[in-house]
Amino acid sequence: MEGQDWTSEIPQGAFISKAPTYKVGEYFNLFCSDKACGMKYYFFDPTEHGFEKNKSYPLFIFLHGYTNALEGDVCINYAGAEFFATEKYQNSVGGAYILVPLANESRDNEGEVINSWGPEYQEPLYNLICEFIQAHTKTNGGVSKKMLWGNSAGAAMTYLMGAKYPEFFDILIPVGSDDLPEDSVIDSWDRNDVHLFLAMGKRDEFNDYQGKIVPRLSRLQKMKHCFIFTPDWVYNGDKGIASINFGVEMGQHCLVNPMHCNLLFDDGTPMDERLPRGLTDWLSYALTDHPYLETTPVLETERLILRPLVFDDLLAIYKWTGDEKTAHFMLYPQYKSAADGVDWVNSLYKNPDDLEYGFVWKETGELIGSGGVYHSHHPAGEPWSIGYNIRSDMWGKGITTEAIKKIIEYGRSSRGISEIAGTFAVENTGSQRVMEKLGMTFLEDTEYTKFDGSASFKAKTYIKKY
Repeated sequence: MEGQDWTSEIPQGAFISKAPTYKVGEYFNLFCSDKACGMKYYFFDPTEHGFEKNKSYPLFIFLHGYTNALEGDVCINYAGAEFFATEKYQNSVGGAYILVPLANESRDNEGEVINSWGPEYQEPLYNLICEFIQAHTKTNGGVSKKMLWGNSAGAAMTYLMGAKYPEFFDILIPVGSDDLPEDSVIDSWDRNDVHLFLAMGKRDEFNDYQGKIVPRLSRLQKMKHCFIFTPDWVYNGDKGIASINFGVEMGQHCLVNPMHCNLLFDDGTPMDERLPRGLTDWLSYALTDHPYLETTPVLETERLILRPLVFDDLLAIYKWTGDEKTAHFMLYPQYKSAADGVDWVNSLYKNPDDLEYGFVWKETGELIGSGGVYHSHHPAGEPWSIGYNIRSDMWGKGITTEAIKKIIEYGRSSRGISEIAGTFAVENTGSQRVMEKLGMTFLEDTEYTKFDGSASFKAKTYIKKY
């Protein structure tokens, strides 16, 4: 440890943690082994562990790091796959096949490891995956989406496979590699709706964050589906800064260890506030089809960009759902943390008729609220209604009226809306002003109760016919 550059930069009060806090090998018994295309592999079949047969499930493929194939079944853990076979992880994603291929690593006469991952494995690995699908899943429903997760050298291989087969893989999770492909490859991922989770510590001992990742961040941030996880420090479950010394310090390189633990500390708190319930929430979102994101156009007003909401918006959403003033008259109870919004974000756009938009304030680029037009019945018998939320510090600027007016205009042209209604608490004079500015007029008195039953409000319904 002494003499390592990053040790002099440790934050005051932090401590060094020299090993992961979980037990390696506890779940190896859940895996079987087989061979294909000249390579050994380990695998997990969810239908042999309580999940329904004759149904398709996603396939999670994990690629190990350099020298790890020489470790036998320990490679399952080193690749990051072990915990994904547990009941907790499997339930979080609704079941998944797991495949851990092993490169044909060996040592030459000088003890150097040879035959690790590289371009020569691209076609054999692709063929192995296809053979696995045919041999182990085809007769039982097959696979749905395919995730490729690679650690270290396996992460570099993940980039290579994603570049060669952009239409084959749905999710790429390279952990601990700076071998980013050219922009043309990233363009192909966008065309094929590939979800990328880039994970690398800023102090990775073997990779160049400043030199190779930072210059590409602007392009990555423009991807349709990209989550960038580049922590200042890689931690173990005990909240200590990770240090592993195998003759050379590599604790910050071994980001796969906390990734393996769902990016949650042992006490359940998140390692990244954007993932309040862990990596598996992002993964579940990536495994779900969101056709609305492709079919709903971005709208623009003088001061706003109106766009669909995505998983990465959780923290911004919490700024208004956790705002006591905003939540007071809403149907939902005030959120206690960003985690309260995960299920809501994952449930968005289930009704293809709905027009749900996030409100982005052009001046700052911040997401400050959301709302839209929804296909639901109301007292007048017409199936369209409006709803909206906005941060209380942005009230009084006419933002909500500006946003909803634009969404209604689009809804009239795309949905043929001829009549629309809205309901507000009598005490919510701000919401009343919004509806009046939209040209809506009184229809009837009514009332509503919050979802958790904590409060009820006398209310009014307004309506407008076009």
